[in-house]
Amino acid sequence: MKEVLALIEQKRKEYAQLPLMKFLVDESIDPLERLSWAPCFAPFAMTFKDVNAHVFRKEPADSPLQEMINQHSYEDGRHWRWYLEDLEKLGFNESLNFTEALRFLWGEETQKTRLFCYDLLGLCVFEKDPIIKLAVIESIEVTGSVTLSLFVNIGEQIKRKTNHKLHYFSASHYAVETGHIQGGLNYEQTDELLKNIKLTQEQSIKACEAVEIVFDSFSKCMNEMMKYVENHSSSMHKFKTSSIEQIESIV
Repeated sequence: MKEVLALIEQKRKEYAQLPLMKFLVDESIDPLERLSWAPCFAPFAMTFKDVNAHVFRKEPADSPLQEMINQHSYEDGRHWRWYLEDLEKLGFNESLNFTEALRFLWGEETQKTRLFCYDLLGLCVFEKDPIIKLAVIESIEVTGSVTLSLFVNIGEQIKRKTNHKLHYFSASHYAVETGHIQGGLNYEQTDELLKNIKLTQEQSIKACEAVEIVFDSFSKCMNEMMKYVENHSSSMHKFKTSSIEQIESIV
């Protein structure tokens, strides 16, 4: 599993340099503006609930690793509630009627996000080897850890600005994301456990292919969010002309 984890680490560094990540840490932009893309994330935030319940999870578990995946799926599969709460607190509830919302969610502006969800289904829905599911989950956990770390300051700033405490886009969400699959162990214990898993050559190749697909697809999803920001945010001119090269690396 060490080779797979090394690839995930390499992809994490690349993911952390995406334009949206740099946008999220630009303190010169209003924190509400920095979350202007949040509705675009709905296809993933809501589909991920079903992916955890019906794709990652298998009951009864037929191995200790699958049991670990099951436990993780219960934890990760309930965060969608926080997402909906935050959308309401951020004022997005009043923006669209039902038919407009459907056009938006299945329109061009969320196409890459939907495709990412379909990629997850394609990778795992018929996959019997929990190792491949594990590689997918680890990749998602790492992207989540990077992105959620950037919500810590934004959540605090929005609380001071609006008196609303966010849960999805906040420190409280980041606090429950370890960057590894959550199976009742702490980060160090999980890290050691994963590194000691021995893979066959076939498993290693297939797991690495899954990692590549997850990061490529999720990066396209994040770039789609950035494109939405560019088309709708009033602060984009300021962001584009600022010296983003001076922003600290978020690796």
